[in-house]
Amino acid sequence: MRSREDVVADLKIQGFLQDPDLERAFRAVDLEFFLPEAFRPLAYADMPIPTLESRQAPTMPSLRCLVSAIGLLGLRPGQTTLLAGARGGYPAALLAAIVSPGKLVVAETDEKLRSVTQERLAAAGLGEVRVVPEPPSENFERILVMDQRGATLTELLAHLADPGTLVSRGRGVHDLAFVTVLRREGETAQVTLGETPHRIAAGPRTADHVKAVDFGHLFAIEDLLVHAWEGRITGHYDEHFRDVADETFLGGPLDAETVASDPDPSKWSARRSFQAAYILQSAGELERAADAYERSARLFPSAEAHTFLGWTYSYMGRYDEAIRECERAIGIDPAFGNPYNDLGAYLIELGRLDDAIPWLEKAILASRYCCHFYAHTNLARVYLHKRMPEKARKSLQAALRVNPDYGPAQELLRRLEGGRGYFG
Repeated sequence: MRSREDVVADLKIQGFLQDPDLERAFRAVDLEFFLPEAFRPLAYADMPIPTLESRQAPTMPSLRCLVSAIGLLGLRPGQTTLLAGARGGYPAALLAAIVSPGKLVVAETDEKLRSVTQERLAAAGLGEVRVVPEPPSENFERILVMDQRGATLTELLAHLADPGTLVSRGRGVHDLAFVTVLRREGETAQVTLGETPHRIAAGPRTADHVKAVDFGHLFAIEDLLVHAWEGRITGHYDEHFRDVADETFLGGPLDAETVASDPDPSKWSARRSFQAAYILQSAGELERAADAYERSARLFPSAEAHTFLGWTYSYMGRYDEAIRECERAIGIDPAFGNPYNDLGAYLIELGRLDDAIPWLEKAILASRYCCHFYAHTNLARVYLHKRMPEKARKSLQAALRVNPDYGPAQELLRRLEGGRGYFG
């Protein structure tokens, strides 16, 4: 599970964390102060995190999204700053660590979030920060909009000093971008940023390796993660990722119906962390996905989280670690079939064919497994490698009895029946 220092290094390398003052604030402020106790295992997960234990609570942005927004402000010590939307208090703590607590005002319309934010800031030694229900009648050199449920952007601009900078998430056609409003010498200009405004090398890298941060890509993934954590369905992709979680956990301790009636926040948060991890895995964000699966298992140990963590490791070529995660999954729930099949598949990749056979046979017998045809097909692969065509044929026929439309089994059987051989 990644630490604060791991995340700092990653955000710097990828170009998200470029401001030295913000980096110092990131290192100085402990995120755990700003999370419900049940969610402490999520500290420094680079994904949206619940601000309260409620299943419908708004989330704090992912760390990469948060530092991108703060970085665009160009904050300097002593600047008067307004934060619209508390998001649990952590964004305010980062800002206060840069400008000083007495220079920051947080406007939060939700009474519960306002109270919790005040408590958390005080516990972190930042009690001088003013937390109010609406922006006060004064102007600010910097305004960061985390939430537009309160004052509108037009209303917030009335509080922007000259000179001053406002940063907000875009809306409408600019939804996948940041909007920066600059006020200088009586003139106001709005700039839509689809990527970082300049190219900066992170560390000792040459200009050939420098690339801008794509905010469109950032927000496209961020929105899916937010919807997963807040339990929202707004389109086809949300439904798909929810359905994957439902199917994977079906019949187990984190089955959707079981969790829906269980007040234990560790269970529903483990499911949602798993769903977020699968979104990241699907987007090719393998390091973040692995971290999210591990945090899901920390919130509530599940065979599903360990199995999918192993699957992610396999994409990274880390087969020994993938095998260990499958073994952990089997230890938690011996009835769950996925890790038996996956372990067998990893052994095939390592050339350990004889070792793979008993695991694949166990997958075929597993009671909680939706995809026995995978195990039959993988067993057929072993037999084909071992030049045992009749056993391979029987395994492929068994796979197609379970799922007649499974393409890989159809293709292998066609090649076998056609006499082309496995490698033909």
